[in-house]
Amino acid sequence: MRAMNNTAFLLSLIAPLFSHLKDEEYGQVLRNAAWQDVRAAAGDTAGAALALPAWPVRSSFQNELLMPGMPLAAMPVESLYKPWSSQEGNAFGATRGLYMGDAARHMSALYRQLSIDVPASFASMPDHLTLELELLSLVLEAGNEEAARQLVHDHVDWLDDYDAALANRADMVAHNGALIDQRRRTLLDGIAFLRALLALVTSITRAILNERTEAPHGCSNPVPLFHAGR
Repeated sequence: MRAMNNTAFLLSLIAPLFSHLKDEEYGQVLRNAAWQDVRAAAGDTAGAALALPAWPVRSSFQNELLMPGMPLAAMPVESLYKPWSSQEGNAFGATRGLYMGDAARHMSALYRQLSIDVPASFASMPDHLTLELELLSLVLEAGNEEAARQLVHDHVDWLDDYDAALANRADMVAHNGALIDQRRRTLLDGIAFLRALLALVTSITRAILNERTEAPHGCSNPVPLFHAGR
């Protein structure tokens, strides 16, 4: 139980940093001494990459990377990295890069079942990584290991694709001769921070899955999360 609570605590600290934060919200993160626990969990090398950037740097890179519609946006939203729908006959079924796909609809159903209100800023993306990690933290804190594994299996299996998107943005920034050096450096530092954070999340969620005796992908009848259907 202690291990689950520790993991839940780490995820609760990490989750907000994948979203677009206001000055005062980020200030709370900067003032929270517990961030050192996150860096310690990542190990010496990765922990160094997880030093929190100052607000001007954070504000600059999040405005370009974590804002929908921006040329360099790399949004951590599950639906964008999966086929939009598995329903037969759906015209957009196999299409990727669209919001509010099957994953989003399933997450919305879970929130309704748990009486969790999705903030207005996430209304079009209930499968945003910030919300998924916050829900995973709540499930772990409640001691429901099986539900945590099912949530990871169903909704946190796209992180490698998101990392590839961030790597693509880094390549775009590095080879854009129109960018002034300071802006290029800020963007590259921001991308490096997000990728380091994502690597830690990937490690944590894989550990949650690996605690299962039989891997979820090998289960013919996986346990439904909170008994909720898609």
